Amino acid sequence: MAPVLTATGDQTYCPKSQINIVTDFNITDPDDTEIEALFVQISKGYVQGEDNLTLTGSHPNILTSWSVEQGKLKLFGLGSNPVNYSNLIAAIKDVVFESTSDFPVDKGFSITIGDANYLPSTDHYYEYVPNLGITWTSARIAAASRTYFGLQGYLATITSSEEAQLSGEQAAGAGWIGGSDAETEGVWKWVTGPEAGTVFWNGLSNGSTPNYANWNIGEPNQFGNEDYAHITDPSIGIRGAWNDLPNEGEAFGPYQPKGYIVEYGGLPGDPVLQISASTNIYVPKLTSTNAATRCGSGDVTLEASAINGDVYWFDTITATTPIHIGSFLNRTLTQTTTYFVMATNGCLIGERIPVTATINNLPVVQSTVEYKNCDSDNQPNDGFANFNLDEITPFIIGNATALVTSYHLTYTDAESEQNKLPTIYNNTNGNVFYARVETLQGCFVISEVSLKISTTLLPQNFSTLLEVCDDDATNLDGFHNFDLSQATTTFLNEFPAGQNLSVHYYETLEDAEINKNEITQITNYTNKTAYSQDIFVRIESNDNGECFGLGNYLKLRVNDLPEFQVGQTNFFCLNNPETITLYTYNTNGVFNYEWSDVNGIVLSTSNTIDVTMPGIYQVKAISNLGCESFAVNYSVLESDTAKLNNDVICIVEVSDNNSISINYDNNTLGIGNYEFALDNENGPYQDSTVFTNVLAGRHFIYVRDKNGCGTVSFEVFILGFPKFFTPNNDGINDTWQVRGLGSDFTEASKVSIFDRYGKLLKQIRAKSNVWDGTFRGEILPESDYWFIAELIDFNGMVTTYKGHFTLKR
Repeated sequence: MAPVLTATGDQTYCPKSQINIVTDFNITDPDDTEIEALFVQISKGYVQGEDNLTLTGSHPNILTSWSVEQGKLKLFGLGSNPVNYSNLIAAIKDVVFESTSDFPVDKGFSITIGDANYLPSTDHYYEYVPNLGITWTSARIAAASRTYFGLQGYLATITSSEEAQLSGEQAAGAGWIGGSDAETEGVWKWVTGPEAGTVFWNGLSNGSTPNYANWNIGEPNQFGNEDYAHITDPSIGIRGAWNDLPNEGEAFGPYQPKGYIVEYGGLPGDPVLQISASTNIYVPKLTSTNAATRCGSGDVTLEASAINGDVYWFDTITATTPIHIGSFLNRTLTQTTTYFVMATNGCLIGERIPVTATINNLPVVQSTVEYKNCDSDNQPNDGFANFNLDEITPFIIGNATALVTSYHLTYTDAESEQNKLPTIYNNTNGNVFYARVETLQGCFVISEVSLKISTTLLPQNFSTLLEVCDDDATNLDGFHNFDLSQATTTFLNEFPAGQNLSVHYYETLEDAEINKNEITQITNYTNKTAYSQDIFVRIESNDNGECFGLGNYLKLRVNDLPEFQVGQTNFFCLNNPETITLYTYNTNGVFNYEWSDVNGIVLSTSNTIDVTMPGIYQVKAISNLGCESFAVNYSVLESDTAKLNNDVICIVEVSDNNSISINYDNNTLGIGNYEFALDNENGPYQDSTVFTNVLAGRHFIYVRDKNGCGTVSFEVFILGFPKFFTPNNDGINDTWQVRGLGSDFTEASKVSIFDRYGKLLKQIRAKSNVWDGTFRGEILPESDYWFIAELIDFNGMVTTYKGHFTLKR
């Protein structure tokens, strides 16, 4: 019959202290008085490297062995001899637990007579059986053949994190467990033990569990027909987690099976055993904390709750004396304060949580404000006006920022933030209302606002005028820039000195009433309606916003500039100097004029001026309002008749296309603007300086100045020899002679005429004689005849021309 173990001693634990794992322990065994060994294991919450079990006191007949991996302390006799129960009972009472952590978790301890790990929450035992290279199917058979104090074994089925830690992370080795998806790929079931047939995972590594699974990183991955669950070697990934392997596993390395995990308990027919006992220690924990916030100084209540201990409050994180013990801390505060709270059984080691009582400041405002406005609506002096409530806000909050202000007719509405007044408010609804001023943290105060209506203090029909001439652009459009500040002194002078007043300008009465859309660029304001505009003026106190005047007191006027036209450009003929009258016309009013030369010297103040010299003259007009037009230039340009000579004339003669060209480049003819005609003074005239297909003979070139300074002529000669003549006495081409022989040649110039055989028929003077087609009085027949012309100039230079012509009958 198996022994019966009993233990008591569930306790609370102070971090970093030693505590006995039991307060009482006993072993009852009617058959024996001794046993080979007893095992104490941290079966819940074990943290390797922090937790430790130690046998204290004097126990000369007992040795201990501590397994860091399993969190297990073994008590056994000297020389492997059995140990008397009484000695073991005394020893267990002296086993202490200690953690080096400031923040340990709850722990569970199991005391058992066997080497298998015992988990009190399942009342099952877990044993690692080493067997290098064993297959999963062999491991399943081997596990089923094992027993533990009469309990039937099976490959472990792990259904909770506590079970996973004890059977995996705290096991003596890694190996097969009882999960498989061999039946249906991707559907993982427990196929052993009481949980046989229970699905615990669906899919690959990105799948899901309906209850509990402890796969390692990236598992299961079905990497080559991997249908069986295995606790991964400690060198891979998460200690105690699982991976999938094929039935044989790997031949070597970390994925080679090293053994298997056998679970005992829960099968039909298993005996009821009490070979194990268990206790727990609990670390006091805070379950909740509640901070507090209020607006302004006053009472605050902070709250915290705990399990397994009391709530201690401290004023600093390192304080050694609590300022209060209990769930609720009440304090009267003027500023934000942080306290520190912990759950404890009286031990001051452990986590302290900051809990803050936040004191948000109330807005600093004027509690009462009186605001005045001018009575300037459509019914002046009736005591009612529009108010822009946004303009009142600065008088309540000053220069403060990050505040939200709303206005309400009643104090109650202001408190509850109901029925906000519109920004534009008419005091027909009442002269007293309330401003709610709220911080971004939701803290608010309420100020009382009183409205007062004042009548304007400016004289009735008061007005001042700013006028300018429309001279800001060449297009006269009636718009101009104004410096409104020029009127400010005029308005302020209407009030007694020493008052802190300011003048504001608006485009509409409504804007002036509610102090909205103020004209800010007062030194550079362009009127919005052409030629004239009313500007509304608001004069108020800089101290309290009181209105001293409001109305369309400022008039803007843009006066037209004089407009007129001048005559066309005039030309002064150097060949015929005479007085030229310059004049204006098409004026839009009666103006004074001012004529000046390019040096600005005034020459005349009449609407006309007589000039006797070429030049650029300016004229401008001045209206009776003092507006001065833009200056208009009036040009009087020089011109003259052309200067013709042989040097500027180029003649192509004795050709099939005789031409006359006149060199007009670089003012070779003069300063005028010229046009040209040939042989007729009346034209037609042309701009081209070239005449083509000109007949041989005497010609006159006419050059006329387009600017009206006159026409000149020049005689030219085109030398030519007729191609034929018809001596039939009809008066047309009856003789043959040299044409276009000018005065450059002497009378000695001659022409010799030959027949086709070279016989000299006639010799004539080139300048004066003709040939009538006879030889010694006889009429010659139709034929071609030849000539040699020897033309002699006055320098004795001889120019010879040869050719032929036709005699036609």
